[in-house]
Amino acid sequence: MLNKRVVKSLIIKLVIVCFIIALDLITKHFFYLKDIQIIPFFISFRNAYGLNTGGAWGVFSQNVICLVIISLIFLVAVIIFDIFFKCENVLYLIAFSFIVGGTIGNLYDRIALGGVRDFMFFEFLPDFPTFNFADTFLCIAMLLLFIFVIFFYKPKEKGKTDGDFKS
Repeated sequence: MLNKRVVKSLIIKLVIVCFIIALDLITKHFFYLKDIQIIPFFISFRNAYGLNTGGAWGVFSQNVICLVIISLIFLVAVIIFDIFFKCENVLYLIAFSFIVGGTIGNLYDRIALGGVRDFMFFEFLPDFPTFNFADTFLCIAMLLLFIFVIFFYKPKEKGKTDGDFKS
């Protein structure tokens, strides 16, 4: 049976993941193919003229099926890792949730639409690709994981079975 801490952690992760998926899909629905300046000379929502059929910076462009398979394998691997890692550090919990939510948000687009709806644009970086909230959460997750590993992660001592890495 699951203990209270595990259940609480699972509920928090699910709430964050659902929030990210909802935010991503709602913003894609309302802002994709619109031209709206959010903060002048900084960030805008812009008409991206079609779906992004590749990954970041056009990697695997036109290989949606390959990206769907890679995303599914990655998602399963991250979830399996989380099950065995059993970390309760808040930074890790948030990063894990951001990764799962962002991956599912873009995975939905790839499966349902054949590509990802990107609409956010940095005006001060004209060559930077357009992106969406799922991409944003994935990038923030990588930063949080980096901070977690550098400052908070302490490997288990040999022979110990406790995976509790609280900070």
